[in-house]
Amino acid sequence: MIGKLTFSNSYLESIKGIDCLYLNEENHYKIGLAAGTLFTRSDYKMIKLLKNPFVKIILKIFYSKYKTRLRTIRLPQEYQEELRGYSDATGISYNHILLVNLIYEIRGCSGFAFLNSDGALIVGHNTDVSKILAKFILRYAKPLISNVTIPGKNKFVHVSLPFFVGVANGFNEKGIAVSSHDAGDVYTKVIENNASAAFLIRMVLEKAQNINDVSRIAQNNFSYLPCIILVASEQERKFSILEVYPSDFSLTTVTNRSWITVTNHYQSDKMRQYHKAIKKGSMDRIECLQQVLSGKNGLSVKEAIEVLKDHRNGLRRDVTGYSVTNIGTFQSFVFNMAKREIYISNGNKPPVSLHGDFVKISTSL
Repeated sequence: MIGKLTFSNSYLESIKGIDCLYLNEENHYKIGLAAGTLFTRSDYKMIKLLKNPFVKIILKIFYSKYKTRLRTIRLPQEYQEELRGYSDATGISYNHILLVNLIYEIRGCSGFAFLNSDGALIVGHNTDVSKILAKFILRYAKPLISNVTIPGKNKFVHVSLPFFVGVANGFNEKGIAVSSHDAGDVYTKVIENNASAAFLIRMVLEKAQNINDVSRIAQNNFSYLPCIILVASEQERKFSILEVYPSDFSLTTVTNRSWITVTNHYQSDKMRQYHKAIKKGSMDRIECLQQVLSGKNGLSVKEAIEVLKDHRNGLRRDVTGYSVTNIGTFQSFVFNMAKREIYISNGNKPPVSLHGDFVKISTSL
């Protein structure tokens, strides 16, 4: 993509290998229409992939196999309309876009937040998947930051992927930041009409003004999938761990220290009952984060980036990684909430935290 592409009140531009999508439309359908149009005009590889005849056959087979499951996941009408906007703009089947959004909700492996004595809040996150999937994603999608403005909703920004209407990690204009993680190796429980985890997180960014709002939203929208969400509130100068399960949730606010860490297991006694087991890698990574952060009186953006690069336990992984950075890390970024800036790696091979540069992106929030 060369220069800036515009459509309606929205635009897409590339900054040092990072795609920045600014969406400012009057409703969710037009948000999807604008995003889909801009991706199409920029010749996005992901669009070409999803329109490939062979891939379309695969998607049709997968949709046929999983459509019953997809119908049990609650997706608010406004988000369905956004998906329809994407479909109308790109010519890709609505069912296929729905499948891409719900069949595998990508969430990361290692996250932390640090509150400096002057109130400056720093949030760091690595998103990890298998090495093969990480390479696939990096081949077809550059790092993407989406900045969304819809009347009647909080403005918010999130680190995203093309066609991903939900949210995994981001922050809103009220200073609420979120970082999401899988809850690995838990007992399976399916409850029909529960909300998609990624869309639950989007609800938080669109509606929450404080941590109490986050708790209320979670209580009214139980998640279809188990998930762990780090929640940090700049204005309240505090953070919490939101642990959700299809029939339960727990919100633990941390008040006795200046940092918080999350990996892929429930930390509260209440929620640990849902684990079959806790993976060694998840325990190793959280121990590493705690060791690094516990001795610090303050944390700069540069130091936060160094935390994300930590691979003292090696780069290997089985189901999950043993180090904060591992061979499956395809997103690595830091939120500087005081300045509403995102520092994100533009690396094109995993682990991206060790390849490429961390590019500063200023948001309009």
